[in-house]
Parts: sequence; structure tokens; C-alpha cells
Amino acid sequence: MGRRRSPCDAARVGGTTSRGRPRGLSERVRQEVHAAVRRLLVAEGYAALRLDDVAAAAGVHKSTLYRQWATKAQLVQDVLLTGELEHYPRVDEGSLAADIEALVRGLVRLFRDPTTVAFVQTRAAADDPALRSGLHELARQDTDFVRLPFERAIARGELPADADVGMLVELLVAPLLARVAVTGQAVDDEFGRRLATTFLALAASHSTSRP
Repeated sequence: MGRRRSPCDAARVGGTTSRGRPRGLSERVRQEVHAAVRRLLVAEGYAALRLDDVAAAAGVHKSTLYRQWATKAQLVQDVLLTGELEHYPRVDEGSLAADIEALVRGLVRLFRDPTTVAFVQTRAAADDPALRSGLHELARQDTDFVRLPFERAIARGELPADADVGMLVELLVAPLLARVAVTGQAVDDEFGRRLATTFLALAASHSTSRP
């Protein structure tokens, strides 16, 4: 997936320059702070995250953090907005069925990653209105890669031209989110196979039931 957040994405975060980097903070220090945030989110969760703990884990003075990010919500949003998406699965197998099977395998691997789990749970637990708003927009952007197989299927005639791609994306991703953020059930290979099979049956019904 090789896409980076654009400068305009990062500029939405309070305390950053138009180039997307917090004012007065070197790239090395910023990366160390972001890495510390990821580790602490995995270990302790968003509710327990404290800027003082981030500073200690990153090996920087806490005043350095407070000059750049007034709240942990701003810091976490910055981490998410400037994250790299290389680990997102990009698939193009030539058919909708093959694409969905490959995509689900990639999504299962992604949703088993502790950092992904921590970020999903952060989105679910965020109580700061600005952070929630930013994360909702980020979630919309992050599903762009899931849309591609459906758009190709429409172009090939496997799905109707007016297929509701947004709804198909939600139906595919929602079971994964539910397991991570709600039920706590395992996201394993067997679950992935069941998800792909069920979803493809639904997609086939969606295609054949329309004129």
C-alpha cells in the first residue's frame, strides 16, 4: 500500500506546520515520540495514556511534548494522520471472488496486528470531540483501498454499475471491527475464510437480484 498521509492531512492536527511536522521538533524526535505512543497504546490503551509516560518512553523532556501537543488527543491524532499505510493489503487478482479472498486474508493479518487493534480500540474509546471527528474522517480515508476491488468488479461487469460500493465496504469490514472492538473474539484464518465465503455469497445475490 505505499501511501503516506498528505501534508494537508497532518496540518489538521493542532500545533503543526503546513508541512505536517510539529513546529520545533526534529524528525528523529517526532518518530521516537510516535513509536512510544504506539507501544503505550498497545500495552495500556488510550484511557491510560499520559503525556508524561510518552515523554519518558521516548526519552524526551515532557515540556517538549507539551509545546507541540497540548493534549493526548492531539498527539494520538498526529500519530494516526502521519502513519504510513504500506501494511494495508492491495489486491488485484483479476476477479471479484479472487480479490475478496485475497483482501480478506490481508485484512485478517492486519487486524491481528497489536498496533491495529490498539488504534481501532482508540477510535472506539476516544472521548475528545475533535479527536473523534478527525478519526471518523481518517476511517473514511482508510477504507479507500477496500473500495478498489468493487470498483474493478463494476468495470468488468461483475457487479451492477450502480452497486452501493460504500455499503459493500462497510459490510466487509464491520465483522472485523466488531471482533476487535466489541466481542473480543479471535480474528483468525478460519474466521477469514467464513467471512470471505459469506460475503461472496452476499455479493453474488446482490448482483443477480438486480435488473
